[in-house]
Amino acid sequence: MATDVQDVLGSSVKRVEDPRFITGKGRYLDDIVLTGMTHMAILRSPYAHANIRSVDTSAAKTMPGVIAVIVGADIPWNPLPMAWPAGGSSGIVNNVNTPRILATDSVKWTGEGVAAVVAETAEQAIDALEAIQVDYEPLPAVVDAEKATQPGAPQLHENAPNNVVFTWPVGDKAGTDKAFDEAEVVVKQRVVNHRLIPNPMEVRGDIGLYNPGTDEYTVWMSSQTPHIQRLLLAAFVTGIPEHKIRCISPDVGGAFGTKIFCYADMALVMHASKLIGGRPVKWVESRRESYGSTIHGRDHITYIEVAGKKDGEVT
Repeated sequence: MATDVQDVLGSSVKRVEDPRFITGKGRYLDDIVLTGMTHMAILRSPYAHANIRSVDTSAAKTMPGVIAVIVGADIPWNPLPMAWPAGGSSGIVNNVNTPRILATDSVKWTGEGVAAVVAETAEQAIDALEAIQVDYEPLPAVVDAEKATQPGAPQLHENAPNNVVFTWPVGDKAGTDKAFDEAEVVVKQRVVNHRLIPNPMEVRGDIGLYNPGTDEYTVWMSSQTPHIQRLLLAAFVTGIPEHKIRCISPDVGGAFGTKIFCYADMALVMHASKLIGGRPVKWVESRRESYGSTIHGRDHITYIEVAGKKDGEVT
């Protein structure tokens, strides 16, 4: 056995998964077709910040092929969870605000879901979105993370003054101050790591299937973390026992970290499938939709200050 391990270490290992992908035999989420499949489209806010006065879905419900129209008030489940609150158990106050599965009284970012349509075809669902009338009251917005924390900036959430989620002090302040007071050299810099939009080859999507006979759900998802999503959807979003939810990730065509999160659409396809009596509901975002509905990355502004000696030692 030791000889076998030594033969592998430092040697090129042949990939075994490539042949089916390069011959077009991969099976991604949108390749899955189930009996009685329906299709869902989500109406998203064009505003970064606005109150919702009303949502009129009456016309959309009469559109060809439409099976159901869903708004935020229809969904009994909790908002999405905050998976990694900073500071852990150290007592740091997190002014976290997590989104509902569909917005109810207000929207907080461009692309937040306001309503959803389930129809016989994807095209019919998309067409019906245009018949939904949303009366928005646009509110001031700010798109610069640093400016958002300055006095007088538009306030997004009432419980997060100056739009600050948390302040997290770490380390020995007295020792650090002493090091800077005694430093031969102090270097300061403002570093901007700009916002980016990940572009995996496969956009995100989900299929929800509710079984009325067993009261169980199956969710196929383009996700890097199906086991974590089952826990989050069960314990933190729906309250459904974990053994009643099965999450399946087929082949995933790239992610760049965007497919590790618990997204509203995962719970939405579950709710929609139960609402229409157990028919499967598929949602696949468009590339344009992905830019507003799938999580972006970076957008860090960092102030760095280094104390050191002239010979390069950092103190």
